[in-house]
Amino acid sequence: MFTKFISTLSLVLMIPMASASTDTVQLWPNGTPGIDSSIPEQSVRDAIINNIHNPTLSIHRPAQPNGCAVVVCPGGGYSVLSIVNEGTKVAEFLNSQGITAFVLKYRLPNTPGADFKDPVPLSDALRAIQWVRHHAADFGVDPARIGIMGFSAGGHLAASSGTRYSLGSNIGTDAIAKTSARPDFMALVYPVISTNKEIAHNCPKHLLPPDASPEALEAQSIETLVTSETPPTFFAHAKNDAGVVPQNSKVMHKALEKAGVPSSLNLYEEGGHGFGLGRPGHDSTQWPSAFVEWLKSRHFI
Repeated sequence: MFTKFISTLSLVLMIPMASASTDTVQLWPNGTPGIDSSIPEQSVRDAIINNIHNPTLSIHRPAQPNGCAVVVCPGGGYSVLSIVNEGTKVAEFLNSQGITAFVLKYRLPNTPGADFKDPVPLSDALRAIQWVRHHAADFGVDPARIGIMGFSAGGHLAASSGTRYSLGSNIGTDAIAKTSARPDFMALVYPVISTNKEIAHNCPKHLLPPDASPEALEAQSIETLVTSETPPTFFAHAKNDAGVVPQNSKVMHKALEKAGVPSSLNLYEEGGHGFGLGRPGHDSTQWPSAFVEWLKSRHFI
């Protein structure tokens, strides 16, 4: 499936992209395999969506851009997207800090009637990074200060982007595809990381067919893919998260340290899972300001 996906995609990506001046842009040209702009997304419930056949970037510009940009990947178990709690609201906070934010609507592997298994969601995330870097000058963004942020399953997608970014050079032949897909930094908020059964969340299995081998599932265990070239990473996780246990962040942090990659592990006493910018009244609300300080310490802002 991967080879066919890549080879067909390469033929159609020479079609021009939509203008970067719009508030929302399509990631892929019309006619790209697996893209159908005529199929509307669905609202599962308030601020939760799925059935995405036309991946987009929602552009959120700060009043005074500081040159830093973040692609935001909402979570939802690779079945839905929490587009407000882990998307729009996060973008608004980033804008308040002068950071240009791009909220990604990516294709989901459980979409009925569509073959959106791996590497389709990852191709959307990598294309998003390439798109932002290619259009950096249009938004006052430094192409060397473009990061990716992900929540829960979106954290798995973001972490995949930071470890499997070489895939970007194999998708398409247009000018955007020739741009580096490597994020300059990652922010992983209660991320799904490991497929180790002792700490695993079930959602990485959604990326694979039902008859996938144990080896294929292990290849979705991000901590095993870390190298010295993996981008610097910030983590935020609650100790009482029963949905995605904090050991996911811990094993990734340990792998990064072993590879000599700067990593900041921020664990909070309260917050549970899905706290977005933080659960009111709990210490998880501290992570956004900690992230900003980390960006400053790494000279990204």
